[in-house]
Amino acid sequence: MKRLFALIMMLCMCCSAAFAEDAQVTASGMVESRNVYQITAPFTGVLKPFDWETGDSVHAQDVLFEMETIRIYAPADGTVGAVFAENGDLCTDVIAQYGMLMSIEKTNNLLVDASTSGAYNDEDNRTIHMGERIFFEESNDRDNEGEGRIISVNGNNYVIEVTDGDFENGDSVKIYRDDKMTTKSCIGSGKISRAADVPVAGTGRVLSCNVKEGQQVSKGDLLLMLAAQDAEPTLASAQMNAGQDGALEVLAASGQQAYKGMLLARVHDMAQLNVVAEVDEMDLNLVEVGDSLTVVLDCYPGETFTGTVAHISQIGVPRQNASYYDVTIELDIKKQLLPGMNATVLLK
Repeated sequence: MKRLFALIMMLCMCCSAAFAEDAQVTASGMVESRNVYQITAPFTGVLKPFDWETGDSVHAQDVLFEMETIRIYAPADGTVGAVFAENGDLCTDVIAQYGMLMSIEKTNNLLVDASTSGAYNDEDNRTIHMGERIFFEESNDRDNEGEGRIISVNGNNYVIEVTDGDFENGDSVKIYRDDKMTTKSCIGSGKISRAADVPVAGTGRVLSCNVKEGQQVSKGDLLLMLAAQDAEPTLASAQMNAGQDGALEVLAASGQQAYKGMLLARVHDMAQLNVVAEVDEMDLNLVEVGDSLTVVLDCYPGETFTGTVAHISQIGVPRQNASYYDVTIELDIKKQLLPGMNATVLLK
């Protein structure tokens, strides 16, 4: 009886060993693009709104995203004076050296440095108000008249921005509240001077300088476009192109805050698709580069395809007490494949 039991056990062990030798070893896989172009944020900032969605077909030159930029506009009509900032400069460096990024010489660049001296003997005439529209005449040529507005008041002294009139630096003028320039409306006297050029400042890195020295500009014209200071000096645009033809995978949201280097999207090359299988470290000895393997795709049930091992990753990914290695398998298949399709790879 003991001999019979031992014989049965031996037969069971042999059958188990034979079954183990014939057991099929598989690995789960997925269809992936051989070439994936990654789009990352070129600097810290906010993404402008966009309409692209995952799955859209794109071309290499399509503009997919654009970062918000700081735009510096002309503060007044005038002529661009010195331009100290160049593309790629950090604004802090330029301002530390020159005190400004550039300057604008205003078209109306005359001021009147005035005081209440000579005003008609009335308390109201010695009370000057910011923003007042006033009138004046040249002391030595009463036919030469002008007008302006008060832009600064400091006690009995005030400054007038000349808005109309033909005057020269150094001309003396008498100033009135009344356009008829009656004696009782006189609020003082002053001297014409040239206004200082308007400095233009900003923070960040210069993406583009849109004007040149000597150029005429109108108030509101774009002077400079700035990015965050972590932008690369060679960066010339806040726009990001697709980089290659393919299918888009969007990873960012419209209007979201992004940090430099943040992955915004991937573009999958649809002309070159592979199956990438995750092979357990215990089964890695079953495959070598150049091996032919059988692949079953979930989207084509009942069919099998043959592929060639093109690459085996040297770095494993730990998961559930085991490490898995990516094995890339090239398929020669005429049927449609799309990234993300599931596959089963027969290793043995």
